[in-house]
Amino acid sequence: MSCNIHIPGIEFLASKESLGKLTEGIFLLKGAPGSGKTSYSKRFIGDNLNQKNLCIYINSSFTEKQFKNLFEKVKGFITNNVIFINPFLKKLDAGSGIQSLSPLDTSLDVKLALTLQTIESTISNWKSSGQDNGKKEETIKESNVFLIIDSLSHLFAIFNESDVLKFINALSFILKDNEATAIFTLTSSSSSSSLSEKILDSLSSLFDGTFEILVDEKNGILSRKIKLISSRTLEPKSYWIDFKIDTDGRIKFSAEAKFLICSLCKAPIEDEPKFYSELAFHSKHLEIYLKLVGAYGESRITDVGPSGVITGNFFFIDIVGLSDPSLSVRRQIEKIEVLNNLISSCNSFKKTSDKKILPTGDGMAIGFMENPALPLELSIEIHKKLQEYNQRTFGTQDNNSILGVRIGLASGSVFIVNDVNNNQNIWGPGIILARRVMDVGDDKHILIERGLAESLMALEDRYREIIKPLGNYLIKHGQVIKMYSAYSEDFGNPIMPSKFNTNSQYNTNKNSTI
Repeated sequence: MSCNIHIPGIEFLASKESLGKLTEGIFLLKGAPGSGKTSYSKRFIGDNLNQKNLCIYINSSFTEKQFKNLFEKVKGFITNNVIFINPFLKKLDAGSGIQSLSPLDTSLDVKLALTLQTIESTISNWKSSGQDNGKKEETIKESNVFLIIDSLSHLFAIFNESDVLKFINALSFILKDNEATAIFTLTSSSSSSSLSEKILDSLSSLFDGTFEILVDEKNGILSRKIKLISSRTLEPKSYWIDFKIDTDGRIKFSAEAKFLICSLCKAPIEDEPKFYSELAFHSKHLEIYLKLVGAYGESRITDVGPSGVITGNFFFIDIVGLSDPSLSVRRQIEKIEVLNNLISSCNSFKKTSDKKILPTGDGMAIGFMENPALPLELSIEIHKKLQEYNQRTFGTQDNNSILGVRIGLASGSVFIVNDVNNNQNIWGPGIILARRVMDVGDDKHILIERGLAESLMALEDRYREIIKPLGNYLIKHGQVIKMYSAYSEDFGNPIMPSKFNTNSQYNTNKNSTI
């Protein structure tokens, strides 16, 4: 089916080639309070009213009057093609009776069940009305059903959680049966983060894509930007799109809000870019690139080509406290040698030849090209060997030899480059991400980036038992990543990393332990 889909800003948020694949779907829009979710919902309804589509607006905190005030300046609002539903204010009509509800509906809160009934009957009546008025079937299919829930967070606040989950699941079937397009908004902030994560975990399989709005205030001026984070049918663009909300509450996108992409990490450059040989970089990534050029030669970096980019699974480790000025250089070298020897004695390190090793001074990065479980298995092994080593060392005259480490694991793409001896090596976003994850940890932490963590939990049940969600964390260049922590009684660190306390805007777990 080919539908005339209108999702605000979609032409800026997804690649042009993939837009033709969009027919219908259920999308999540998340953002902090005041980020503009309601204004985006208003634009979504307004655009589709102009196309003579049926629009349904669900809001459990608005009255009918507030709804009309919100849309009073929207062209085409006073039509038979838009209805407003507040589930909390739903009343049982005289004569309708609970008996008319389906078996699934009767297991719900009555108000939510009646809301489902209203939605289903409204869509059915609208389509029947089109046929009764002599519209051709093809004409009816050209228009569609568009629905907004603004917001999921408020529904969960006023109704029983299990009832809301059943309601959303039942609604999704109605929407799919009628080839409808819907957007559900969700408040994500430090105060509601635990609820947000729980909602996402429970409903993630229902969404065909996720949008996110970020809002920032500098010198009293609010700036907003939106991005398509993920989608089953669309290809998200890698940069954020600026938008503004005018005094009438209308949302406007900045068509020129396109960022340069860093030639090293492939993330958008939102600050002042640095250039080298007509390539754009984040300022600090240019330094890394120039080091690569110095080590491998410019032609071997710039002429790698698509075939020189691969995806790997990365283990990044460093020694905690190695820069302590009380440690002599000789002691620092001894600690590095001990760590290197312990790693090289691990079975998960020895049993595969398909790996790349990059010394980092106070630790090392190891890329495993095939098995995604090897970085975690190596982490577990090295922790157990370190326990044995530190137990032997503790209580001796040489307590300064006790070794603490932190570990970051991630998966991602890297470049293949050749060193001066023409040996292949690797560097790129995958390793950089593992480093960023590791930097968040304290002694004994094994932290894992979301992509790799979820892949591992899907592989084996035992990984589900040891990998625990930690929360969202803002790393460099405005990138927010979800982290997990691996631990048990024998390895890892169950305590929340101390840096999460200074990253509270994005931290989704405020407890002292994970």
